[in-house]
Amino acid sequence: MNAPAGAHRIRRWMCEFSDPWMERDFQSHVQPVVIQQLRWALIVWAALLLLFAVPDYIAMGPVRSFYYLLAYRIIIVAALAVLIFSITPDTRIFQISYFVAVVVVAGFTGFMLFFIYRPDIVNMIIIVIMIQLISLLIFVPIRFMVALCCAMYGVFITLVTRFVLGTSPANLVALLVLLMLPVVIGAGTTMRLGFAQRREFAHLTETKRINRELAEEMQKRVALEEKLKELASTDPLTGLYNRRQYEMLFQHEIGRSRRRDSPLSVGILDLDNFKLVNDTHGHTAGDAVLRCVADVCRRNLRAIDIVGRLGGEEFIILMPECDIDQANILGNRLLKMIESAVVDANTASIRITATIGITQLFPDDKGIEVIISRADDALYRGKRAGRNRVEINRC
Repeated sequence: MNAPAGAHRIRRWMCEFSDPWMERDFQSHVQPVVIQQLRWALIVWAALLLLFAVPDYIAMGPVRSFYYLLAYRIIIVAALAVLIFSITPDTRIFQISYFVAVVVVAGFTGFMLFFIYRPDIVNMIIIVIMIQLISLLIFVPIRFMVALCCAMYGVFITLVTRFVLGTSPANLVALLVLLMLPVVIGAGTTMRLGFAQRREFAHLTETKRINRELAEEMQKRVALEEKLKELASTDPLTGLYNRRQYEMLFQHEIGRSRRRDSPLSVGILDLDNFKLVNDTHGHTAGDAVLRCVADVCRRNLRAIDIVGRLGGEEFIILMPECDIDQANILGNRLLKMIESAVVDANTASIRITATIGITQLFPDDKGIEVIISRADDALYRGKRAGRNRVEINRC
């Protein structure tokens, strides 16, 4: 998404983007890795809980207190198993964080039983709690503030338990400092990592946005270039090739015809009495007639034929691979289609006819002007002979 600059701001104590949509995009981006990491963290936690039941049994034997501790382990492992199997690739960290927090709080609370039933290893229990605190903040990938609150609860419940069991105030202060050490280290490490990941994601998002805008700009430039090429090569009224373009294509077809020794015919089409259309119906109607004739030519000539607007009401037709007799047939068919076309202009229906003068390329022709002039001569003969006809110039 195209996020504003403010969306990239990261809330310092939440270790999340200020914009909830940006944070959601980030979570979706890292979700596959985070989900796998969370699943493994819960599996390791469950495995360690079960594994350390063995030294408890060795040290305590099959007494009631051992079974109390074993029951605690089984309950937490069962809760962890439910979490592990409920996590899917589509699970959102925002959703699962609070369920993990409930299990963590229950785990810290139940772990206090070890102070009661294993007073012989108090120092070891405190070390394990410190490991739990730093592991919770670094290795369990839930929301930072949720993990921090769980860690602070672990510190609190440990201090309360030791106070109830008679630990002196001085020792409680020392214990607080000791327990806060892994919390501070874990929180600082997690914040640095979270900030770094989000800055990297913000840069990635911004880069994608810039690349997308550049791609859109390039598409616009390409479309504009194509439009400019079209405007430079076509007649704006009819959409046919303009003089510059059809002369270039004419030269190309002459060269190709001579290389292949294939025929090339040229026709000049002129609308009959077009001035009368303009004088009677206006120039708007005249323009509509020109567009109609251009459309008839496009629809009825061959795909390889080239049609251009010579000027005014005159059109030029290049017919590759077509000798003069074939061009005559093609021209007569085109005239019939023009004659049958009806142009609606205001309240009038206009019919138009045309005359075509046709010639072909000869070996001694020196340029396109000679060929056009010869076709023009045929055109004027056709006009003098009565219009609406095809006139051929074979010499």
